[in-house]
Amino acid sequence: MKYVFFDIECACVYKNVAKICVFGYCVADEQFNILEKEDILINPNGKFHLTDRKGGEGIVLPYDYDSFGKLPDFKKFYPRIKEILEGEDKLVFGHAAMNDVKYLNLETRRYHLPSFRFSFADTQVLYMAMTETFDRQMGLEALMKIFEIDYLPHRAADDAYATMCVAREMCEHDGCTMPALLKKYGIRLGRIAGGQYSACVSQRRSEYLAEKRRLKRERGEKRSKFNDFVYGYRVRPQSDELKGKRFSFSRCIEEEVPLAKGLVKEIVKRGGRYSLKLSGCNVFVQSEEDDSPRAESARKLKEQGQIGEVYTLAQLKQLLGVEQPV
Repeated sequence: MKYVFFDIECACVYKNVAKICVFGYCVADEQFNILEKEDILINPNGKFHLTDRKGGEGIVLPYDYDSFGKLPDFKKFYPRIKEILEGEDKLVFGHAAMNDVKYLNLETRRYHLPSFRFSFADTQVLYMAMTETFDRQMGLEALMKIFEIDYLPHRAADDAYATMCVAREMCEHDGCTMPALLKKYGIRLGRIAGGQYSACVSQRRSEYLAEKRRLKRERGEKRSKFNDFVYGYRVRPQSDELKGKRFSFSRCIEEEVPLAKGLVKEIVKRGGRYSLKLSGCNVFVQSEEDDSPRAESARKLKEQGQIGEVYTLAQLKQLLGVEQPV
């Protein structure tokens, strides 16, 4: 079996247009010995307009842009690219491969060509599964630093080679072949065919995302219960000890519903009030070493004089003279 690693650079990318200017590839055997490595330069039939995701100044490709206008366009190179990527004896790889697969699909539509038809693995997805870093998508440059390998970024053939290096390092780390590695980490190959495409995914990340959705849903339900309690809790205060103080808690405290409800009862009993909005409080209560965005915002508001005090949960309990409010 041959391993085909590929990368694509575009002159410009819009919502439904991707004008490919370079198709880079690196073919290796199952021991990662390089058999072929080449950049195929393509006339994009359009101007170069390279921007980042926010529309600002983008990457600079290491090519002479003026030379592309003299080259054949994608339609001319389509049969060769198709031959490189397709075949039962090949396993195709990309890094963040869905982008490049999308570009191929858009170019076949643009030039009215038959769809590509191949399955592919994604080294980014595989690395996330191996390291269980599901919330952080590691780019090639970051991984090459981790693996201490030098290469020139954004030269497509070198990006393809870098992808091969990442695959090789992962196989060496686990001491197994690439097919065994894909199986070990529950990788389902992506697919392009008939003008449609699907992503390469890992079973572990799918399980992680499902668990993350479940926890988010549970947190939402807990906060809803607490919000309903705050809106509906109306009792006469028994003292003016906390009169004029409007408390608000960090989310993790609010989500401990029995604890949070007990604290609010004690606050209201002493003449204080509770605000669900940070802007409505003058006392914020956070958990120990709270680095949440809400707690950070509260600390900034305190620096600006908009919040008078920031307590830890332990300090609030001490203020109220209770260990576990009920």
